[in-house]
Amino acid sequence: MMQKVVILIFIICNFSIAIAQKSTDNFSGQWKTEKGIVIEITKVKSSFIGKPLDKNVLVLNDLTFTNGKWRGILINPKKDVSVNCEAYLQGNKIKFIVTKGLITKELIWTKVN
Repeated sequence: MMQKVVILIFIICNFSIAIAQKSTDNFSGQWKTEKGIVIEITKVKSSFIGKPLDKNVLVLNDLTFTNGKWRGILINPKKDVSVNCEAYLQGNKIKFIVTKGLITKELIWTKVN
């Protein structure tokens, strides 16, 4: 019974986060990753891209509002790996839900400025 309650709460929380997304969300600025790297996110036409401050390589590409969600690609240039993601702007944080095959991971970036 307790497991069903926990699952229900999880579903409700995720549903409310998904509803809260808006096409006017602004991801521009400097964001610190969980590993302490600062990423500069800029708007290019109708999408956002992100690059580390000290390097000229993309780590976030084509973050675009599509079908009611912010979706893009996170890139790990060291491992040459790209993964699909959904992004949720939550105050001074971005929550990325990253999916690669059957594996899903949550990443949090915190606004610097």
